[in-house]
This record gives sequence, C-alpha cells and structure tokens, in this order.
Amino acid sequence: MSVELTRDGAVATITISNPERKNAVDAPASKEMAEHIHDAAYDDSVRCVVITGEGDAFCSGLDLAGDMGGGSPAAELEHGLNAIASGLIRMEKPTVAKVPGPAVGAGGSIAAACDFVYAAEDAFFEWGFTNIGLAPDTGATYVLPRLVGVRKALELVITGDRIDAEEAVELGVANDTVPAEELDSFVDDRAETLAGRPTMAVGAAKRLVYRSHQRSLEETLREEALAQETMIDSDDFAEGVAAFMENRDPEFEGQ
Repeated sequence: MSVELTRDGAVATITISNPERKNAVDAPASKEMAEHIHDAAYDDSVRCVVITGEGDAFCSGLDLAGDMGGGSPAAELEHGLNAIASGLIRMEKPTVAKVPGPAVGAGGSIAAACDFVYAAEDAFFEWGFTNIGLAPDTGATYVLPRLVGVRKALELVITGDRIDAEEAVELGVANDTVPAEELDSFVDDRAETLAGRPTMAVGAAKRLVYRSHQRSLEETLREEALAQETMIDSDDFAEGVAAFMENRDPEFEGQ
C-alpha cells in the first residue's frame, strides 16, 4: 500500500495504490496522503491537484484489515482521513477527483471534498458507514448536505444506498461522467485548463463559496469586496485586463 505524489507541469496527482483492496487506506496511508495534500497546497508551482486511485477503483474507504494506528480512533481520524478532507476543502487551488470505479465510505467523502468530480460511467459512490455500525466521517456530513441537501444527505448516510455515476451527476455529487477508456485524457485536459486559471482568484472563489453558508448576506458582500481589493493588485488581474484589451487569451501565472 502506498500513496504517490507525481507532477506533470503545474498539475500534481496524488494516487492511492492498494488495488488488491480497491485502494482502501489504512492509518499510515491516510496520514501520508494528508501530508501530500499539505505539500501540494503550499507549493506555489502546483496550481491544480488531482486525486485518484490505481486501477479500476477510486478508494473503498478505511482498510479495516490494515494498520489502524496506535492512537485513539478520534486522534487517528484527525491526523489522517479528516486532515485529507479539510486539506482538500481549504486548499486555495482547484482539486479534481478522477473516479475510475468505486468510491465507498471515506473514499466517497474524499471524492466529494474535491472541487470537481469526474467519474467513469461504471463508477459508483456509497457512504455505507452505518452498514457496519459506524457514523459518517471524513467530512461526509459537511460536504453532502451542501451538495445534495439535508434530506438526501440523510438518506445516503443512513441507508448506505449506492448511487451510480449518472445519478451522482444528477444529484450534484459529480460534475460529469465519461467512458472509462476516456477518463484519463478527459481529466488530463481538464486539470491542465484549471491549472492555467488565475490561482489567487480561484482560491478566493473557493474560500468565499465554502464560507457563504456561515455568513449573512452583508458579511458575504464585505468578504467579496475585501477579496476583490486583493485581486485588483495581482499580476493575474493586470494580465487579464491586458489580454482583454488586446483581444487574446490571458497567460496567468498564479500571482
């Protein structure tokens, strides 16, 4: 079992590699993945992060037969799976889940915590924590109500019902579904496009959207104004205006 971080230009890809167990993660692997996410978040040369699994699965959640770590369950979650979810949501760069197959339990939560989710047509999502007597974790109860609404989120986490890729798109859990043989090239193209966006503005957009549920209209408008004040001084804004005036595509540098 391993979690690998690779680079292709400004795109970093984090791959969960445990194909014999559908890319289930144990405690050490979850901590390693959280560290990779942290490193990518603070590496200015990385402008988009892709999360995926080796082979025909995304991630089947916690490996119950693996190393559960030496701390309390709460401590292990805090430094492992929960750190993954918070790292993805708080990262001020676009994150993409490339889902070639099952995304189950914590795996479903990790995918849902990404900004963009693209799934193979035969992939599926399942938050089956209660099927084995556990409560939802890895941010499932934070992300799912925001994506699908409280009532549907309760249905998904209490019944553990499986949803296929098409339904995931309909519910807003996934952005799109593509044939399995086209998934790699589709996500590569999408990630390259996202990496070319103005990183500071992308980070501000993520921060504003995720925090909007916790703020009043007045607070949101003020935060938007403060963010805009920062963006106006950025090199990317200057480039965006210049490109518009010169009728050309902008070449953003993420600064």
